[in-house]
Amino acid sequence: MIIGIVEDEHLFQEELVRYLYEFIDINEIVVFDNGEDLLRRIDRLNLDVLFLDIGLPGISGIQVAEQVRRDFPFLDIIFITADDGHIKEAFQLYASDYIDKPLNIDRLSSTLLRIKRRINESGKKIEIKMEEGIILLNQNEIYWVEAFSKKSQIHMKSNSHTCLHSLKEVEGLLDKKFFCRTSRSDLVNLRFVESIQPSTRDMFRIIFKDKDDQAFLQKGRYQEFRKRIKDLNS
Repeated sequence: MIIGIVEDEHLFQEELVRYLYEFIDINEIVVFDNGEDLLRRIDRLNLDVLFLDIGLPGISGIQVAEQVRRDFPFLDIIFITADDGHIKEAFQLYASDYIDKPLNIDRLSSTLLRIKRRINESGKKIEIKMEEGIILLNQNEIYWVEAFSKKSQIHMKSNSHTCLHSLKEVEGLLDKKFFCRTSRSDLVNLRFVESIQPSTRDMFRIIFKDKDDQAFLQKGRYQEFRKRIKDLNS
């Protein structure tokens, strides 16, 4: 889980970071003193949860949330507030929850448990940018991703989505435990692989469970692919 914090009071920052590491498994916490710095970097962060102080200097937390919601409509936003008067406005922006300042540990704990449960139940959904807008996809339902010019085509069981991300960008969004780069143009969900068959001198065909389409495996990547499959099934 990757968490962002936008909070200008450094003592509160440190306290929140300390408790977050105690309560849940976290890959990274990224901290900002103001909303402008967050907005400049958020496209590259792949956040799961954003803690956002409402009373920031400069651009307010409410204004930051409005901009974040346009590009990341499914991101869990938790407002930090010392003033309950802002809560109604905050929830109109689809905030997942709020925490108090000073920090209420019981409320923080219950909020994190709800978010953790929602993320686990969703199978770690990812936001995908399409020409018509942003959609939310469950990565557990993705069979493989294929490079498509400078875009990517995401193949599900019964349909496909052409997104605006490069294959490398999609790879960064997906769980590396289950997804493996099998060629320059293919990124495969190992859980759906049924078998491989010879195709050309330098390629194998990857056969999927319950799906007629095929991806490809370069022979130079065969040993790593085989090891990944073995590790997954052990």
